[in-house]
Amino acid sequence: MNDPIPIFGQSNGEERRRFRPVRLLVVLVATLFLVAVGGFLQFVVEIPEPAEQSATAPPLDVDAIVVLTGGRDRIQTAMQLLESGTGSRLLISGVNTDITREDLAAQFGGPNTRFDCCVDLGFRARTTMGNADETKRWVGEKNYASIAVVTSNYHMPRSLLLLRTEMPDVTLVPVVVASNSSESDQLFGNVRVARLLVSEYAKYVITLLRTRFG
Repeated sequence: MNDPIPIFGQSNGEERRRFRPVRLLVVLVATLFLVAVGGFLQFVVEIPEPAEQSATAPPLDVDAIVVLTGGRDRIQTAMQLLESGTGSRLLISGVNTDITREDLAAQFGGPNTRFDCCVDLGFRARTTMGNADETKRWVGEKNYASIAVVTSNYHMPRSLLLLRTEMPDVTLVPVVVASNSSESDQLFGNVRVARLLVSEYAKYVITLLRTRFG
């Protein structure tokens, strides 16, 4: 006896087979979303905390200092390190081409500072990757084996990743500058902060994939 013809079209087995790719796609998308959210939250939690900068603290044992531009506090912190005896020179990487040495000296230098003798300006970098390339050139020219890296806390993970890729044999000592943008308790209460951190996390993941897989 022949099997009855389904009244409503396809049988249950055929329907399940039809929608199986759709279910698999939904599961895949949901899994990738959860992984991305989990990675982002871990990224936020692991953003390094800024160290207390004390005038009486001993200088760091490095050959030089590099500060990645992006905020006045970064350069100010780097100059404080230089004046305290950390390193022999300072590179300010990624200086705006409209800014002159005299402009920076007026803000961060002076007659009793080491700005005139011991600060180099880098005008080539426009991105963090450019910072890494500019720093590599400078470190190679000066033959330094260790440097202090000064940048904001949310920016530090990607900066160190790129610098270590470009200079695997150079010792990097991070000096974290405080940034309100990385306060985890502000993440969900401030749209601007959240957007900045999401953007930085996306850039970090892309950079990580590029460095790992070329």
